[in-house]
Amino acid sequence: MSSITIGGIMSGLDTTSIIDKLVAVEGNSQTLLKNQQTAQQSAVTAYTGLLSSVGNLAQQVGDLAKTSAWATVSATSTSSSVTATATGRTASSLTFDVTGLAAAHTLISGSTSSSTGATVASSGSLTLTNTATGKATAIDVGNGTLAEVVSAINGAGAGVTATAVQTSPGVYRLQVASSTTGDASKFSLSGFDNGYAMNTLTDGANAKIQVGSGQYAYTVESSTNTFSNVATGISFTVSKKEDGVTVSSTVDGSSVADKISSIVTNANNLLASIAKNTAWDSTSKTGGPLLGSSTVRSLQQSVLSIVAGAGAPGLSVTAQGQLSFDADAFKTAFVKDPTGTAALYGQSSTFDANGPISSTATVSNATSKTRAGTYDVTVSSSAKAETWQLVQPGTGIVGRLLTLNQGAKSVSYTVTADDTDMAGAAASFNKKLAEAGINVSASVDGNGNMVLTSTVAGSRNTFTASIDGGGTATRTLAGADIAGTIDGLEASGIGNILTLPPDADSGAAGLSIDVEATQADINSVGGAIGSITYKPGVAQQLESLFEQMSDSSNGELVQAQNTANSAVKTLQTQIDNWTTRLDAYKETLTKKFTAMETALASLKAQSTSLSQYFNSSSSSSSSSSSS
Repeated sequence: MSSITIGGIMSGLDTTSIIDKLVAVEGNSQTLLKNQQTAQQSAVTAYTGLLSSVGNLAQQVGDLAKTSAWATVSATSTSSSVTATATGRTASSLTFDVTGLAAAHTLISGSTSSSTGATVASSGSLTLTNTATGKATAIDVGNGTLAEVVSAINGAGAGVTATAVQTSPGVYRLQVASSTTGDASKFSLSGFDNGYAMNTLTDGANAKIQVGSGQYAYTVESSTNTFSNVATGISFTVSKKEDGVTVSSTVDGSSVADKISSIVTNANNLLASIAKNTAWDSTSKTGGPLLGSSTVRSLQQSVLSIVAGAGAPGLSVTAQGQLSFDADAFKTAFVKDPTGTAALYGQSSTFDANGPISSTATVSNATSKTRAGTYDVTVSSSAKAETWQLVQPGTGIVGRLLTLNQGAKSVSYTVTADDTDMAGAAASFNKKLAEAGINVSASVDGNGNMVLTSTVAGSRNTFTASIDGGGTATRTLAGADIAGTIDGLEASGIGNILTLPPDADSGAAGLSIDVEATQADINSVGGAIGSITYKPGVAQQLESLFEQMSDSSNGELVQAQNTANSAVKTLQTQIDNWTTRLDAYKETLTKKFTAMETALASLKAQSTSLSQYFNSSSSSSSSSSSS
């Protein structure tokens, strides 16, 4: 006798198994939904991986696109007394003899005084004459004592410094030195009493180097010991006379090549991931989680298209759909043409000025929305650097407290006797300002007043200044930002930078331009200074592509991932609904089969009862017949 489960105890059927199978058949639709959800979850995971790769690449190519930061040139000198600094991307070399050093013109009195209180200029006035320009400055020396002469000269702001030097006990001479070096530092000082004439202690002189020898040798001079424009791309400072010095600058693109190589490796990993996630396996008849995704296919084709069309030295596309980088080819091209090679990787711009003006404009930044093109630039007002003038009180600059506040930063300086004059005070104040990280420079104007000027134009670099003791501090020019348009649309100004908003209805959206324009130029052309042509290089184009794809608000990859995430949630709702439906279906089947079993049990009971009844009746009949 076969085994019968409890579920079909009356019918002899395995009703539990029958119900499960019927529910499973009905649940095929839910199984399909679960499979679809698994596929969408795999797509979400794949998109997450791609977004991570794209985000990292966007940062890498963005850094590469900033070609102004490429560290590619180094400078060397064959002499420890000559320091060389690279100033561009050009390889150069220069051999020369240092034949003279720069010197500040210095005078010393021919006569001596027994004390600083001795009278040396009883007329009460001296005249200082600049030999180069012929400009004469009258200096009031009061009673004309040596001490008064020193104080008056130092307070005149005439570009010289006076000192009473004690050459031996009780013996004083007046020494006056120019604050600058070079031939142009020469001056004369007259008005002293008879017998107290000033003699030349040191002749103001330019530094000199001689390049070459013989008939075609030439000499170059500098008012300081620094030469900046002799050899292209290199600056050098001399400190002693010496023969046969060679300074040179070398262009080396190795560090940049390493960066590009790293980017190519990561880009190839991205392309390989796209290929894997979109592949179809004909053997297993299965596809990758992103099979059929037009978004990732577009990303793949765009990367390859940008690189193939850029013409960037050393960078190419293989027949297998990968990127290839030849570091040697890049370095060779870079050494030959550093500026042109950098432009092919980063960005380039040209400016066409309207008329004979000196205004210039260069692209300082662009966004993923900026398109290559030529755009008109107009400027209604130029950027201005905040400027203040400090006028010392009649009692002089020594002991005066100078204060400057810029934002949260503040610098105070009390002028000491060591500063001697306004020029010295300006030099000391400049040191304090630099230590505080304040972009303000102190100088002295032709009237001997201190001028404080922001080194960065614009409203963000304004400041306030003061001087105590009866001096006056006056703002002579308020810092202001540039104002103008790009492509006919109003641009925002920060310092000298004009920027078009990223959402502007223009191909120049997000373009930032560094403009140098004088108000005279602006007025002469009615503000229409010219047009700028922008061309992104391969790194800039890739950065734009990757930013477009990964933008958190409307990036194509992000939107595709969001769509997959939404599908997962929608499918989960449908799966949950099917679970409820199948539970109800199972409950219905169970009730029906239970009802069937119950009916069968009732019929069986009735059958048994009838059988017993008929059997009983038959027995009674048989007994009666026997009687």
